[in-house]
Parts: sequence; C-alpha cells; structure tokens
Amino acid sequence: MSERDLIELLDRQSRGDLSHQETIQLEEALKHPEMRAAAEKHGVLLSQLHAYGKRQALHTMMDSLHETIDEQKPKGKRVFLRKAYWPIAGIAASIALISVIFTWSLNQSVQDKMEEYKELRLEVQRIEKSQNAIVKEIKEKEKAIQPSRYSGTGFFISSKGYLVTSYHVVKDADSVYIENGAVGNHKAEVIYLDALSDLALLKVVSDTFEMKTSIPFLIRTAEADLGEEVYTLGFPREDIVFGEGSISALTGYRQNPTAYQISIPVNPGNSGGPLLNSKGDLIGVISGIQTKLTGAAFAVKSTSLYEVVKNDSIHETIPLPRQNTMRGNRVDQVKKWKDLVVMVRVYN
Repeated sequence: MSERDLIELLDRQSRGDLSHQETIQLEEALKHPEMRAAAEKHGVLLSQLHAYGKRQALHTMMDSLHETIDEQKPKGKRVFLRKAYWPIAGIAASIALISVIFTWSLNQSVQDKMEEYKELRLEVQRIEKSQNAIVKEIKEKEKAIQPSRYSGTGFFISSKGYLVTSYHVVKDADSVYIENGAVGNHKAEVIYLDALSDLALLKVVSDTFEMKTSIPFLIRTAEADLGEEVYTLGFPREDIVFGEGSISALTGYRQNPTAYQISIPVNPGNSGGPLLNSKGDLIGVISGIQTKLTGAAFAVKSTSLYEVVKNDSIHETIPLPRQNTMRGNRVDQVKKWKDLVVMVRVYN
C-alpha cells in the first residue's frame, strides 16, 4: 500500500465510509512502522488545519461585524451597538473564549500525556562500583572516571556479544558499558537504533569478552495470549531484580499494537529488560509505565524486535538462537537468564 492510499483510507475512516474489508486492510497497514509514522503525521496535519479553519471563521465573523457597525455609525455622535447585533457579538465573544480555553486545554493535555508515560531509564547520581571496574578494563587507574548518567537493562541475544536494550536508554550515549556477574564489565557500541519501536542493538567490543554458554531461549515470532503469565529480570538497583505478572492487554500505551500492557511492577532501570513466558522464551522488551494508572507497565513485542534484528539496514549478521534448551521450573530458568541480563551504563 502506498502512503497516498493510506491517507485516503484514513480520510474515509474519519468520515465513517470504510467497509469492513477496508478497515482490516487499514489495521494491517498500521502495523508497519513506516505507515504508522505517516498516519501520525497526517493526523497532526489535520488537527492543525482544523484549528486554522476555526481561527479563520472567527476572523471573518468579527470583520463582518465591524463592517456592519461602521456602516451604521453616524459622524460626530457616540455609537452604541444596536440590540439587533447583540446576539452576534455574544456569539463572537463566546467563540473567542472557547478558542482560548481550547488552546489552553490542548497544551495542558499534551503536557499531561508527556507526564503520563514514563520511560524507565534510571538517572544515576553516584555509582562507584562501576567506576573501579571500568578503570581496570581500560587500564587507566590514574584517571578519574565520571559516574554514568543513566542506566538501564539489556540482555544477550547471541553468544557473539550482541545485546538488546531500549532506544531511550542509549539514545544520547557517548559511550556504553555493560556488566553482570557472569561476563564482568565490557565496553559496547550501539550498532542500530529504532526510535519508533524504542529498541536498540548493542555489540560488545572488548577483546577480553567471552561467553561460555549458548543462548538457551527463542525469540517468539507469535503474539502472547491475554492473561498469559510472564516475568522479567532487570536492574532498577545495583542487584538484579525479578518481577512477575501477566499480559493484561494486547496493546500498549494509547493502544499501540506493537506493545503489551503488563501487570508487573517495574521501576526506573528496568527499561530494556526481557519479558519472558513460562517456557523462558522472549516475548517482549520492557519499555515504560503509565504514571496515572497504578500497576500499568508496557513492553515492546518480540515480533517488533525480530523485525529490527532482520532489518537490511544492519550490516552485520546476528546469529539468533534456534531452539529452547531451558529445563526445569521457573527458578531453574531464572538461574540461566540472570547470566544473560546485564546492567547498561550510559556516559555522555
């Protein structure tokens, strides 16, 4: 479907003229990041045109009123507005007042929406444990290292040193380091960013990096079920933290079809952590919370991650796991997963 066809469907949808088949066609098109972005731009344009039309209508009414008053104004005498024009003046004043209130409400709504969704990267004030490890890694013990500004969570998807985290965790990074108890501290580079899906791919660039285990999980390419039990691991603090809950909605913030709403209590620092099902397979990536709705957190679907990894813009072939080798209950799964989940420290 071309962008022109998409805009035509959106316009017809706004008029209520879409057939059932066309509605399905539109929903399928909006699953693609490029089409969704085009739809959002079109919506902003329509809102601006609508607001401009209201302002022009008000100006036209006021100009007409002034012309009528001028025609009736006798020279050298005080002019009073005739009672016949009082209703028109009242309407004009009401429209002006409504416009002011609408503009204020719109600005307030935008501000509220921005505050309503909170990205879960952790702003770090003072971290000393990481400083010592990084100093040892780059062999500059004599040089003072500034504390990282942000931290989040990431996880390995390949034993070759490829990791996933959230876009908003590393978007402003000058340098990135990852660490956990299994692999230690290592420098990583950002190899791909996708702002639309809030995903980022990293690669460890340290010569001393070695992963002694293979990746034991699959990246699911099918959607999870509503009510399905899920869990996550992340670094909202210096130690890894486990959380569990369920899929509470099959869409994310503001009905985003590429994300889930989940009932897991998450905190700043959890961004970029894995969302896992009962088999230990990856079904999502933790992204944010809705601050005005207690217990509402969101995760990008693993289907979006799979599309990102297979993107032609990535000039590296990332070998993904092909089978699930998890064994035992959830406790056993967590023991394997905690070696794959890392703290992501961002410096800028």
